[in-house]
Amino acid sequence: MSAKLIKAIKFTLSATDNVNKYFLFGDEHILMYQVKNHCLKTLDIKLLEKFYIDIADENFDANLDQCLMSNSLFNEQKVVFLTLSKNRLNKELVERFKKIMAYETDNILITEITNLSKKVIEKDIISILDGDGCFIDCSSPYDSEIENYLKNNLPVFLNKNEHIKVLLEMYEGNFSALFNDLEILKILEIKEEKEAMTIFTSNGDKNNYKLIEHISNNESDSALSIINSMKKKDRNSVPLLIWILARDINAIKFIKDGKNLKTLGIWDNQINIYKRISDRTSRESIDKSINTLDGIDKCFKGVLNGDPWNGIKDIVLELSS
Repeated sequence: MSAKLIKAIKFTLSATDNVNKYFLFGDEHILMYQVKNHCLKTLDIKLLEKFYIDIADENFDANLDQCLMSNSLFNEQKVVFLTLSKNRLNKELVERFKKIMAYETDNILITEITNLSKKVIEKDIISILDGDGCFIDCSSPYDSEIENYLKNNLPVFLNKNEHIKVLLEMYEGNFSALFNDLEILKILEIKEEKEAMTIFTSNGDKNNYKLIEHISNNESDSALSIINSMKKKDRNSVPLLIWILARDINAIKFIKDGKNLKTLGIWDNQINIYKRISDRTSRESIDKSINTLDGIDKCFKGVLNGDPWNGIKDIVLELSS
């Protein structure tokens, strides 16, 4: 059986039955993230044992055999995340891909290929592999793919041809930005058509990365001006700011811990922004901001007394000083 090749958006809309070997490639990181979630959507992630293996490691064969042949302590299935970050392919690596594809196991194998071109993957890997594995193309999607994604993911009150056409023109193929704003709709629990379309057309919400840029550059006055503007325009934007600050604080903490920021929806061209803050911020300061953010959330929900906007300003000043 020849290896199957499918585009990412089509894959996220399909069933994953009878497949347990996935190979992901492409430069659209948010699609990589969505695809991995879809691969595991029917499973309890908390109970799954997880293993991480570098395909280029000299002990690859032994590491893969060891983790797949040992019994799981918590669940019948395990998930093995395999990565290949090298930008060149050789015979040994090709043989390792063959081993992954041919492995008889009920466990789940998710392989992420980050630095090989689509042409090389199709010509030198997919074309020579036989098996029931699935190669998923996470390259930037075409407009037709994004249109299909919107038809399947927009809330009912927005799922109209005229709105889909506007969104396609507005985002011009920038799927990550579109996905980010769809998440904002969920966070703000917006249920009305007019208010929802305002999110997509609002420069304030769409440029929420400006806040962290000002914080990174020690521009506390400019950062506070964004907060004051949001407070003046819409006092109900507190949930959005909680989400933004939680993402940003986690990103700063991730850098200190040497973790990848892609799981937070933050990509390579934004990492330096967070690194500048991480380099000058102590772990104690980060913990203080996390505690303050928890208090903001409780104030907004009425569990604690106080004005959540004051806490938001405190965090901005703490991180930008």
